[in-house]
Amino acid sequence: MRRHAEALAGFDITHAQGYCGGSPNVVTAHICVASYLNSLRSISLRNRLSLKLMAAAESKFYRQYNSQVIAISKKIAGDLREHYQVRCPIKVIPHGVDNRRFSSANRVRFRSLVRRELGIAEDQAVALYVGDLTKAHTHLKSLSEAAPDIQMVIVTRSRRYRWHGENVRILPPTSEIERYYAAADAFVFPTTYDAFGMVVLEAMASGLAVFTSDCAGASEIISSGRDGFVFPLDEWVEGTVAALRDRELICSIGQKAEASAQEYGWPSVVQAVERTYLEVIASSN
Repeated sequence: MRRHAEALAGFDITHAQGYCGGSPNVVTAHICVASYLNSLRSISLRNRLSLKLMAAAESKFYRQYNSQVIAISKKIAGDLREHYQVRCPIKVIPHGVDNRRFSSANRVRFRSLVRRELGIAEDQAVALYVGDLTKAHTHLKSLSEAAPDIQMVIVTRSRRYRWHGENVRILPPTSEIERYYAAADAFVFPTTYDAFGMVVLEAMASGLAVFTSDCAGASEIISSGRDGFVFPLDEWVEGTVAALRDRELICSIGQKAEASAQEYGWPSVVQAVERTYLEVIASSN
C-alpha cells in the first residue's frame, strides 16, 4: 500500500471510478447501490445480502469523502445525497456516445441485410431492446402482448425472464450492436433502474425514437414528445403502444433524437472532465 501511495504522490489528479478505496480527489459515481437495491423486487437472498454489503461499503466511502464527485446523471447525484448524505461537490457529466459508430447512416448498410437475416419484412414495424431483462422483462412482455403487430427484437445476455411470442425475437449479445439499431424503427427501454443507460444515447444517435421509463438517468437528456418519449413505468406500455403505431411521428422524433445526440459526443465529455480537473487543482492551491 505504501508503494502504491508513493507511486500516486506525483500526480495532481487521482481519479477513481466509484468507491475503489485510496484517497482520490475525483470520483465518478456510476451507480448508487442503495438506490439500485431498493428498485429490485425479485431477487435471491444471496444477491440481496451481497448488494447490502456493497451498499454499506459505498455509504462508508462517500460519507467520509470530501473532494469532487462526478455523477453520470442528476438521478445519481440525487441518490447519493439522499442515501449517503454526500456533502461534497457533485458535478453531473453524462456519458457520451461515438457518433461515428452510431448514426442513421448505418441504415443504408445494415437495415435490409439484418432484416433478411432475421426474416423480418421491410415494412414491418420493429421495436428494439438491448440490455438486462431483469429490469425490464415485465413491461416488455406487456408491450409485446398489447402490440402484436409490432415485431420486438431483444438483444440480451439474460437467461432468466425470457418468454416466447410470435412477435418476439431474443438474440445473444453482439459486438456489432449498431447493426440492430439500424434495422429497428424505435428503441424501448422500460427499466426499473438505470444510473444512465448508454443504450438510450446509442439509439438516439442511430436516429431512433426512444421510449424510456423515467427510472433511467438517460431520460434526463430527452425532451419528451420532441426527441423521444419518457413515461412513468405505470404509464409506459399504454403511452408506448399509442405512439409506436404512428410511423410518421416516430420517424420525425428519431431525426430530432439524432440531432440531440450530437451534443453528447465523447470529445465533449472529455472536455467537461478536463475542466473539472483544472477546477480541483485550482481549489487545492
